[in-house]
Amino acid sequence: MAFDGFVMTAVLAELKQQLIDGKINRVYQPSEDTVVLHIRQNKTNKTLLLSSHAVHARVHLTEQERENPAAPPLFCMVLRKHLEGGRIVGIDQPPWERLMQFRVQAYDELGRWQEKVLACEVMGKHSNIILIDRDTNLILDGIKRYSSALSRYREILPGRPYVSPPDQAKLDPAQLNEEQFFHAVLTCSLNAQLAKVIAETVAGFSPLLAREAIVSAGLPLELTVDQCGQLELRLVWQKIMQYAAAALENRFIPTLVGDPQNPVAFAAFDLLQYEGVKKRSFSTISQAIDAFYGWKMAAEKIRQARNHLNSVLTKEIKRIDKKLELQEEDLRQAGNAGELRLKGELLTANMHQITCGQAEVELENYYQPDGPLVKIALNLQLTPAENAQWYYKKYTKAKNTAVQALEQIAKSRLEAQYLDSLLFAVDQAAEAADLSAIKQEMEKAGLVKSSAPRPGQKKMPKEEISRPWEVESRDGLTIMIGRNNLQNEYLSLKWARERDLWFHVKDVPGSHVVVRSEKADLPPDTLLLAAMLAAYFSKARNSANVPVDYTLAKHVRKLKGGKPGMVIYDHHKTLFVTPDAEIIKKLGIR
Repeated sequence: MAFDGFVMTAVLAELKQQLIDGKINRVYQPSEDTVVLHIRQNKTNKTLLLSSHAVHARVHLTEQERENPAAPPLFCMVLRKHLEGGRIVGIDQPPWERLMQFRVQAYDELGRWQEKVLACEVMGKHSNIILIDRDTNLILDGIKRYSSALSRYREILPGRPYVSPPDQAKLDPAQLNEEQFFHAVLTCSLNAQLAKVIAETVAGFSPLLAREAIVSAGLPLELTVDQCGQLELRLVWQKIMQYAAAALENRFIPTLVGDPQNPVAFAAFDLLQYEGVKKRSFSTISQAIDAFYGWKMAAEKIRQARNHLNSVLTKEIKRIDKKLELQEEDLRQAGNAGELRLKGELLTANMHQITCGQAEVELENYYQPDGPLVKIALNLQLTPAENAQWYYKKYTKAKNTAVQALEQIAKSRLEAQYLDSLLFAVDQAAEAADLSAIKQEMEKAGLVKSSAPRPGQKKMPKEEISRPWEVESRDGLTIMIGRNNLQNEYLSLKWARERDLWFHVKDVPGSHVVVRSEKADLPPDTLLLAAMLAAYFSKARNSANVPVDYTLAKHVRKLKGGKPGMVIYDHHKTLFVTPDAEIIKKLGIR
């Protein structure tokens, strides 16, 4: 991505057409660094976004809806006071700079006609949005305030004079002649990359666009200054001039590279440097930027949701592992129940050999042929009969502890298996809807708190199970793949028909796979593909010769007391496959 001077120039050209003489109806501040203006122009509603984010600062029209806080921040209130009801009478940009100023005329509290300037400065971590009184050039407020203690160049505080960002002193690409360009390049380090030199010396050029100038000139991307002769420099200079001429004539080609899962870059012109990556053009630069950041925001939300669920599950798995350790220790300690019982029985059978006051006694173990002696400690405070009863009681307690420990260990192992399946589903989730379904399942299981509806918001709708992925084999048979535990359960136990064939990787978490078929014998290609899908969408994805069990769906049953997606099956056969990512990719699923 690169919100450079050429992108800002393209945005300026678009906004002059779309917003001049537009009325600002409403101002919102959805986040600490973002302002949104709702504008009515030429009987059409427009939404302008201004961001001072340290990484994603920008200004453009948007169609993305954003949630606003219940109480507007102070800066938002200042903007509402001075801008709402006003009209945009001009939009300015110093040539090739990432600074845009909106001139707004509105009535003040006394009914006087005044002009304010809303400046959007896109400067990385120094980005800002500032409201200025045009008549006095005094700052009314800034979304990021700072004093001379932070910046010796200027202060952004109410009442202080507004000073524009420092001049970059770069070369104007529209006025750049060949000699100036040659001199600028050849006075730099010979080891410097030409793209870096262009970005640092020619106004409006980001590293992205500088690289594009080199690539579109037919030269190597990593070209360095010492590799440039007169021919190479002339070719690049001509490209720079072509970009400048196109920008001055509003001949832009808004371009977006990437896809919703991996947005890569946007630019005001075509991008040739990304080979083998999806690319599309837009009719306006705002559409390209809006799509890019829409994808970026969606991907970030998915990342945050995945990290949150991962964190919860990892913590819960550690808790279960610790619980299992304690339960297994209880079982080990209860493992001497047989010895306690033997001592009780030997004391009972040899009561006549024991006298009160003995600390211990050695008795013959008549259960073994050679009759070895067993040393038994005695309680001096108890009679021989009471000592025997004490050992019986200890035996009964140990036996009960062992039974309970075995039951608890079995439950804990099932719980660990379930948590492992959830963790796998979270890692495999490709869309926000997938993670939302997993979160709902975790809410039902008590692993995360339910999201309470906000005031005025309707209650959560009744749980709906989304459809599994579906692909068609070369034999024309439908193959369905579950994406989470609830889908797996519905797919295997409700949607699958008795004669359908069911697949699952052996002994590790993974998707349930069902092939729609009335025949028990599938065509070999379909059988192999279904098994490969089951192996690929499992924790064994990166393994070779993965064992995959398959059976008729009628032989698959819900595990008694099991969590969602837990089943048992029989009458199965096993097929060994090695997952192939390229084959899966061709099917159009992740």
